[in-house]
Amino acid sequence: MYTTKFISSDDELRQVAELSRLNSAGSLTDEVKAEQGYVSWKYNFEDLKALHTIAPSAIIKDGDKVIGYLLVLVKESADVYAPLKDALKLFDGQFYKGKALMDYNVYFLGQTCIDSNYRGKGLLRQLYQFHKDNFESVYDFALSSIARDNPKSLAVHTKLGFRILFPFNDGEKEWDIVIWDFNLG
Repeated sequence: MYTTKFISSDDELRQVAELSRLNSAGSLTDEVKAEQGYVSWKYNFEDLKALHTIAPSAIIKDGDKVIGYLLVLVKESADVYAPLKDALKLFDGQFYKGKALMDYNVYFLGQTCIDSNYRGKGLLRQLYQFHKDNFESVYDFALSSIARDNPKSLAVHTKLGFRILFPFNDGEKEWDIVIWDFNLG
């Protein structure tokens, strides 16, 4: 039986960091990246610990083993995580439903990953449902970015209800900013 919960220990944070490392673009073959997708950033233990003190992230466990995660960042996370500080600049001048994007109560999905041995079992959907159940009454929606050279990730997230808001280029890659508006499904 799989347990979905918020991270509650340093051991769980270390397991998330290891899953992030193992599934990063640099750790996978081109074939695996095309077939299964990849994670764009490696989150180390120290970053995860700092982020976790500000906002809890969710995991799925099989017994004591972390087999999936969905990282949460909030606006205040930019104080301890420089990539979010840079990303927040992208949202200046962006609107959603006639209102400035950052005037909403929003959180950011820093990354999601399911252990390759557990994929295809509906665990990602379970993880996102856990998020919706816990955050829908607190936040208006979630935002994330997906690399355009990771179409598997975009397809999965679109199936889960994400919609593309706008594209951007960070000088190295093309990305899409995506929104998960709880009211759209």
